[in-house]
Amino acid sequence: MNFNIGDLVTRNSYKNDILFKIISVEEDIALLKGVDLRLYADSDIDDLKKEKERDNEDKEILEENIRNIIMDRNKYFYLPGKILHIDGDSDYLKRCMDFYQEMNLKKMLFLII
Repeated sequence: MNFNIGDLVTRNSYKNDILFKIISVEEDIALLKGVDLRLYADSDIDDLKKEKERDNEDKEILEENIRNIIMDRNKYFYLPGKILHIDGDSDYLKRCMDFYQEMNLKKMLFLII
């Protein structure tokens, strides 16, 4: 099977437990970056399994769980929080910023590279 940079994969030897994105391929070894976990790994190409693109999974998780955190703001004193997010991973940062925007949270942003 042909694997390219940016493909989403899991590792068969670890029972396909963690979703990774391929960030580099050298000979028969792929360097992997965790999608949901901050984890880097390498793997033999033969050990990888391609996964489907996940277009709306974050939005589905948010919609499923938002019902648990919505409160009637007329019954409670409500002071919206602010978030200071310091991050060096642009993929994870974008994902978090999308979440903050969806939740209408005010944010201050610092990206450390």
